[in-house]
Amino acid sequence: MHDPPCPPRRFRLPRPALIGAACLALAACADEAPTSVPPGLTLLPEPVATAAPLPGRDNVLRRVHFRDRHGEGLLVLERRDETHEDADSGEVLDVAVLTAQLHARSDPRGAWSKQWQRQIRQPCAGLDLEAGWFLEHVGVTDLDGDGQAEITLASHTFCGGGIDPHQLHISLIDGGTRYGIEGETRVSLPGEAPFGGERHGSANLATAPAAFVQHLEALWSALRDQPITM
Repeated sequence: MHDPPCPPRRFRLPRPALIGAACLALAACADEAPTSVPPGLTLLPEPVATAAPLPGRDNVLRRVHFRDRHGEGLLVLERRDETHEDADSGEVLDVAVLTAQLHARSDPRGAWSKQWQRQIRQPCAGLDLEAGWFLEHVGVTDLDGDGQAEITLASHTFCGGGIDPHQLHISLIDGGTRYGIEGETRVSLPGEAPFGGERHGSANLATAPAAFVQHLEALWSALRDQPITM
């Protein structure tokens, strides 16, 4: 005897309605997926003055040119000296002015637009006056990786005589938010205990991203004991 033949297998194709629903679901997923990764931070050579002049006057110390997710940016650092008459005493004051400006533009051939300005003024009468940027520590970073540049500013000022601490000003500016540490240098003399070095953080420093705090603390530690010559 022979075994009876197996009945032919039947394959069912999906119904057209199900196929259409699956295609719509895949299309929706494709629409929700990001089409591109936001551009990160790129440092650029100093821009060339073409039809639009570069921001800053003759006393520019440094320009930092970069591109982030917002477009092209230019940080400009200046220092100038002024004299003012004190309204109460009539005494003439020497004033050192440190200025930092951030400019931006969307068209590489267009004009620059100032976004913000930070200024530190150090008046002084009849004493040693000193003010300057730590140019090697000023620049741009993207510590939180969001494609937006953070601006680091670091400077020192002094009005006094003899060997006294200088004032330190350290800031990290992220968009419209500034975090910072203010204080003074620590002076170490042979055979004497160090003095100075006091500091205080901005009111919002405790809520800053950990990477920002670490950056500011490392910069403070590097500058607190750095000798500053007049």
